[in-house]
Amino acid sequence: MDKFGLPILMCMIVSSIVLTGCASAKSAAQDIHLIPTPEGAISVPPCDEPTWVVGEQEVCRFLVTPLPDERVHIGAITEFAPLERGQRQSHYTIVEDTPNQLLEPGQSVRDIPVRELYVQDTVTGQQVRLGDDAGDAFFQAMTDQYVIWKYQWNGWAETTRKTGLYAHVLENGKEIVIAQEPDQPAYPEIDDPWVVYVKTLGARDYFIDLYAFNLDTGESLLVGDGVPYNRPFNNRPSSDYYAISGDKIAWIDGNWVVNIYDLTARTTRTLNIPDVKSSAVNVSISADTIVWWDRFWHGYDLKQDALFTIPTVPPGWENISVQPASPVTVKDDQLYWALEVSGEVYRFTASIIRSR
Repeated sequence: MDKFGLPILMCMIVSSIVLTGCASAKSAAQDIHLIPTPEGAISVPPCDEPTWVVGEQEVCRFLVTPLPDERVHIGAITEFAPLERGQRQSHYTIVEDTPNQLLEPGQSVRDIPVRELYVQDTVTGQQVRLGDDAGDAFFQAMTDQYVIWKYQWNGWAETTRKTGLYAHVLENGKEIVIAQEPDQPAYPEIDDPWVVYVKTLGARDYFIDLYAFNLDTGESLLVGDGVPYNRPFNNRPSSDYYAISGDKIAWIDGNWVVNIYDLTARTTRTLNIPDVKSSAVNVSISADTIVWWDRFWHGYDLKQDALFTIPTVPPGWENISVQPASPVTVKDDQLYWALEVSGEVYRFTASIIRSR
């Protein structure tokens, strides 16, 4: 018996009903990468009935097994230690001053201090402020070359700056205007030199337009429409429905269709994926691979037009209580995600393997 009182025999769950590949712990360890189960994890009953059925897939809790005919699959799941932001982004860091914005007795809204945002050179200690005393500055994203930030004018102090999205060039301090009022730009995603964002214009709109802006050339273009926004039954930011990598933008529209926009060819490709539901969310793209969540994690290989399943629970963890801690993302041919067990976060990675 192991520390959870489970049999030493380990069975790979092919579906929530059928069990195959039963082997001893020793022989199973020779075939798959086993990650020790966390100390203090809560055991749950084995899956013997599906939580739901999606097409040919039977899903139990967060357990799902690839179908036999899938041409793409993931390799061994291993633990992963991510780099801190400061390690990745040169010698610049972000400093945010977010004062208490609750009104004290006798104060008016004009007395509330603004949110301040600074870019700091960690070598010299020099700081550059983004924004001014007439509005709030919000950090949005950062790369090795740019800081993307949002400015919200407070409505009464004097300023020449408009509410909108801006880019600060780290090398020379130049400011680039991405979009301003009346467009109400929001939820930017960046992969140099392109920034993708939505124009929220009408706050009551449930579906809005998706735009891309080139920080090198200043070009702005409409990518597509129908991106979910402000939906009363699904409180998520619009950026959960789109992603950019290189010259490709992936997004899910209001018809729950997965689309790919090619920034080089300026063409849109709609993927023929059956049974996509309104739960589809958390899109990620890299090179020729897209991933998203729709009742379980899906992947799609653009070169082979191949849909594949992404199991995220490591072998041996099937009968402990796990919760998602971060979405699955893809970078090149590697997947990354995190699970929470008894309050602790565990990060994982797995390679994408294509049939030849």
